[in-house]
Amino acid sequence: RMTTTMTDSELVAGWESLAEEASKRKYHYYRPLSDAARSTVSEAQDQQRVFTGIEAFDTETRGIGRGHLLNIVGYSHSGKTLLLLKMLMENKTKRIAYFCPDETASLVLVKLTAILTGIGARDLETRIASGDSEAIHLLTETATTHFPHLAVFDGGLTPTKMDESYQEVVDDVWGTDRDAFVIVDYVDLMDDCGEVPQKFNWLKAWGKEKNVPLVLLHQTSRSAGASGKVMSISSGGYGGEQQATYQIGVRRKKNSILAELGEARSKAQPNMEKIAELQHDLLVAEYTLTVSLNKNKRPGGRCIEELDYELQVDTGALHPLAAGEKPYQWQQRHSLAAKEA
Repeated sequence: RMTTTMTDSELVAGWESLAEEASKRKYHYYRPLSDAARSTVSEAQDQQRVFTGIEAFDTETRGIGRGHLLNIVGYSHSGKTLLLLKMLMENKTKRIAYFCPDETASLVLVKLTAILTGIGARDLETRIASGDSEAIHLLTETATTHFPHLAVFDGGLTPTKMDESYQEVVDDVWGTDRDAFVIVDYVDLMDDCGEVPQKFNWLKAWGKEKNVPLVLLHQTSRSAGASGKVMSISSGGYGGEQQATYQIGVRRKKNSILAELGEARSKAQPNMEKIAELQHDLLVAEYTLTVSLNKNKRPGGRCIEELDYELQVDTGALHPLAAGEKPYQWQQRHSLAAKEA
């Protein structure tokens, strides 16, 4: 039996013909694999990805693309929003829809202004309250010049409100969804959407439908994230890791040190040397925040173990620490204590 060998161009033309024929038909579920090829090319060439500002993470994820979901997970008051504010600083020119039912737009603006200007949030609010024209100008400049496309939605959050709010800002304010991404801080506060797994499922489907990068903040369960435990892929309370394209864990080491210190002090014969060591570590950890990339579905991308950042306690700014490096604020405090001694 004779066989016919097709040339490369004939093979390509054949696949294109099949794809064209398939596109003419109305399928409910089937999509030709050639559609995946086109979407892969489009995604690889996407210049609108969102970056975290953490170099190691951004290198491995190559940015959060359209339809992707980044889950930022951590225990209550562990620094999730601090990391999010750092992300906002890295994406000032993008069109950002920020849903935060737990925090007012005013508080968000003050925090961003403090990070931008290096003026402590407490000092900034005091100056504004006293009518300081420079402080008021800095606040206004943050909103109008540095974050001209940031839309903060601080009211109650339901699927309908979220969808209508986003569509309103796209159609009537921005006029486009180019360079847009969406933040929900945090998932548990979403109403009329079932339990946490159902909330994640709805949000992921919504992000894919709108074709936008989606950043979600999620609080760990008490057993998974209490006392500053190391964040893992399973640290999220009741779900989230399954739906995430990427997951970042956030923790404060000071919380785990406090727990260990309490346990050491409660022993019948306390180890005073160990207690002194923990007290020293606690003073250092007062100025640190720790992050890890514990899920990364980007082909060829790796996960990243814990990285320490110095937390500027008065402004909320984050700065990377090299391995073994002590926070500058601790060094200043230690130096001052040594002089006084």
